[in-house]
Amino acid sequence: MLGALLLAAGVLLLLEATGLMEAVGVLWGLLFLAAGAAFGVLYATDPSKWWAAIPAGALLGLGVLVLFDEVGVPGSQQWGGALFLGGGGAGFAAVYLRDHRRWWALIPAGVLITLALQALLTAAAQEEQAGGVLFFVGLAVTFALVAVLPTGAARNRWAWIPAAALAVLAALIALEATVLLSAVSYLWPLALIAAGGYLIVQALRRRHDAPGSGSTSHAARER
Repeated sequence: MLGALLLAAGVLLLLEATGLMEAVGVLWGLLFLAAGAAFGVLYATDPSKWWAAIPAGALLGLGVLVLFDEVGVPGSQQWGGALFLGGGGAGFAAVYLRDHRRWWALIPAGVLITLALQALLTAAAQEEQAGGVLFFVGLAVTFALVAVLPTGAARNRWAWIPAAALAVLAALIALEATVLLSAVSYLWPLALIAAGGYLIVQALRRRHDAPGSGSTSHAARER
């Protein structure tokens, strides 16, 4: 199937280069849709091919975007990019839904879906401040989901730190608190340093308390 898609892409590139076909854009859109569908089938039929959901979502979104642009759907140039971003986000979300141990996929899923919503809002309202607030709110919600959703292991409690910080940034932007924002530019790196130090200390503590560690072995020898 991949060979057929590559062959079709080569033919389209050749036709476009030679000028023998004018409706190449529509064919490109159909090719992207076909490629996305192929990856989607691979994801649905083979559990080990979880990664196929990522190109499936991106290619399906890109295919719809190209077709809408070629057909001339009103407003597609303003909000069409949201289709591609949303498709990519849906692909990463599907990776997490297949296996909760791949919780990391929630982060790119949330970022891409947030960017898609921001693009839609900016195109509809032409309001940059509202788009900025939505961006940070979306990122805060993303990390909050990382903290509360199942991961197949321990909860990611550390995710509450960036979630809270991003929520504060969203509130400051909404309130147009420029003075506080300048202060946050210094506090944000310090918060990251503190969070990183906390995670390192917790990791060292777990290693110290783990069975077979040096302190445990020493105590066993004393007995």
